[in-house]
Amino acid sequence: MDSADAADARAVRDARAVRAFRPVPVRVGDGGPPASAAFRWDVTGDPRDPLAVALRHASRRDAEPAVAVVLGTAHRAGDSALLLEGIARASAGGGRRLVLLHRGAGGGSLLRSAALESPGLRVAALELPVRDAGPGLPARIARLAHGAAPGAELRVAGDGRVTRTGWRAAGLPEPPVPPDGPARPGGVALVTGGLGGLGLRAAAVLSAVRCYRPVLLDTTAPGELPRRPAALLRRLCEAPPGADVLTVDVTDHRAVARTLGRIPLPVRAVVHCAGVVAGGPVALARPRDLDALAAPKAEGLGTVLDALDPGALRHLVVFGSVTARVAHRQLGGYGLANELLRREALRRAATLPRCATVVAEWSLWSGAGQAHEMGAVGQARRMGMAPVPLAPGMVALLRLLRWPAGARAAGAVVLTGPGEDRTFPPEGPDEWDNSPT
Repeated sequence: MDSADAADARAVRDARAVRAFRPVPVRVGDGGPPASAAFRWDVTGDPRDPLAVALRHASRRDAEPAVAVVLGTAHRAGDSALLLEGIARASAGGGRRLVLLHRGAGGGSLLRSAALESPGLRVAALELPVRDAGPGLPARIARLAHGAAPGAELRVAGDGRVTRTGWRAAGLPEPPVPPDGPARPGGVALVTGGLGGLGLRAAAVLSAVRCYRPVLLDTTAPGELPRRPAALLRRLCEAPPGADVLTVDVTDHRAVARTLGRIPLPVRAVVHCAGVVAGGPVALARPRDLDALAAPKAEGLGTVLDALDPGALRHLVVFGSVTARVAHRQLGGYGLANELLRREALRRAATLPRCATVVAEWSLWSGAGQAHEMGAVGQARRMGMAPVPLAPGMVALLRLLRWPAGARAAGAVVLTGPGEDRTFPPEGPDEWDNSPT
């Protein structure tokens, strides 16, 4: 086997070392609760919302107490406080029922972590259409809120169908066949969180394989890097086509617009790696703690995209986390931040007509990244998580750059490492399609 064949074989092995799962809607029944089922609802949120009104009308004074949090179409200032208030009210009742009703704002990830940390707390989340399909929908939603099983996360479509999220094992898009001769420069690739362990390596892959000129955004200045990351950055800048580092906070709208306005070449790709990891019990979290975790992810993504030419962008790869899908103790705030990131990215896809948008909801990484640097990989394995090895993960990133373009194809994919992962099916059809998620 010559060196080229060996490299091809290694790439195939690396690709198989990362397992991908795509969310798929699974129809569930809507028989409603038994006639005797009822709750005495304590509603948090906009009291004028038709859903809140319907819950109050369905409430019975002599029934078991329950708490409902009613949110809107997007996570707004004050929503973190409402979620925490709802959790606190339900927990104070010795594990009462807590239901989240929203039209895209999210928050189910936080509730699931709270229930995991507080046995007896029964949570459910219902995502509803942005516009009510008819006058009977609020009352129907009230019945669903009564009957939803603990831990359920349901979605109600505009036509009234009720689904939950299922999972399908899926192959990632195949990488392109390398063209003859040297690759041509592909423009600029913007990497947020670019001086972190994953950001630096993503930038190196984009430079070496796709011939993008990386522009690395980070709050850390290059002179503040430890020795090893500094060496990686130096090699990246010295190798063609070179690289640039811009020190800016992605949540500072004016600073981002001013900084990105100085980039001479069109930005063709964005890899959004910005974010911080922090843990702690949901019961001890404060609204500002949750907002601080979400800011560089969801808000930071929006700030960066607002400063770019949407018609020039061809690839948007957003680094999320499996914690947005699966509850983990001490990581409820981080899971919420990544849930909000996914929702923001998929909303933004509608404004990027020529761009391929994908949210990569990774398990934690081994070999680089904040979890690796914190020494959490071994503990994660003991918890049943399958870490993503560094080299195979970067091969997966290249394959994500083959995601189909257009808003209808925008979607999310969960990526874990090799070995058994108790959360997702161990096997399934290994295929790729363009169906939206």
